Amino acid sequence: MVTPEKIEEWLKEVEERPGSAPLILQYIANRLRELSTRNEALLEENIALIAGKRVEEYEKRIAYLEYQLDLLRRQLSGEQPGSENAISAELPIIAQKAETISLLIYDPQGRVLRLPVQLDSLADGKVLFTLEGISSAADESLRLLAVSSSEELLCVFTSGRAATLPVTAIPLIEGHAGLHDHRASSPSKPRAGETLANLAAASRMSLAEYFIQVSRRGFVKKIMASMAQSILSNAYIGAGVELPADKTFETLLCGKEDRLALVSWEGYLMCVEMKKLPFSIEEVMRLKATDHLVTALIPGQDRSLLVMTQVGKAILFAANSLEIASSLKTRGQPVFSQQRREKGVRVIGAVSCVASDWGFALHQDGQVTCHAMSELFGAGTIPVNGALLAFTVHSGRTGQPF
Repeated sequence: MVTPEKIEEWLKEVEERPGSAPLILQYIANRLRELSTRNEALLEENIALIAGKRVEEYEKRIAYLEYQLDLLRRQLSGEQPGSENAISAELPIIAQKAETISLLIYDPQGRVLRLPVQLDSLADGKVLFTLEGISSAADESLRLLAVSSSEELLCVFTSGRAATLPVTAIPLIEGHAGLHDHRASSPSKPRAGETLANLAAASRMSLAEYFIQVSRRGFVKKIMASMAQSILSNAYIGAGVELPADKTFETLLCGKEDRLALVSWEGYLMCVEMKKLPFSIEEVMRLKATDHLVTALIPGQDRSLLVMTQVGKAILFAANSLEIASSLKTRGQPVFSQQRREKGVRVIGAVSCVASDWGFALHQDGQVTCHAMSELFGAGTIPVNGALLAFTVHSGRTGQPF
């Protein structure tokens, strides 16, 4: 503050010692410049408030924070979206395991089947559902995702468009059905020139520190989670690709201390520390022209990594046995021998799991079967009808590393 008393002191100083006048004038000029800059900033702030722009920004921020709080409440309590219950002053510390989960089968055209799965009625090897209309190798693009029915989904498209919706927005299907019949839902239908890249569980978005984008050709970039509000409000996260023939494959949420595991169709595995991943699109896993990624995931610190092949053979890696890549742009470690690769063995998926989890497999004849991971850990294989097209896992606990 420049007080009247201070000004009087400067005047006396100039009268007594005229040589100090230039220094005092320089100080006053600098202070006036600072005050002028601050005044302009306050003026812009007032104009923004008068025009309503800043109010609109605050309203968007409040809406986003309320959305994140709702996601956390649903995750902890198992409450369904749209519930009339008020937000509790004290969120429950331990969530009760939901009796029913949702198994999602989806394709690049955005068609989704949501199947109800009763956890207390599962039995190892049980056939849960039969998907009709599987007739060609193109159906290898079918994907599985097992989530809580109170989960929120992040839908990411190859154009970079992003959308969110609750799992309950997708109608339940029971009995036989196919992705091509009228019962297949398209909750967020692709627009012209794009396809659905992936569905991801998004309820823990507010706890994450990064988004990770992965392409089919092994290119990766990370995005600060602080960008989530902008991503959701603009419905755009970016395509995350550099090569014309490449396309977005997976979008993940993670913490700073996590690792990223990439698994390829021809049977190579690469594990990278989060701190080594770039903020710009960069090749992380070097793949042959005939190869592509089939899984990108964040392996939990206390969870095993299980790689599943199309012949039903499971290859298990203990949590502490994963090799961390010392550099990027490498092929990674082989999952199985070259002899098996030459015989046509290929990877259809990989999961991070523990023995108490349940696995779900989609077979070429359309059957969807469930498998106790404790049994699969011991047997190392599951019976296959033709070939496996997809495999996923559901954990009875959160199991997220961040």
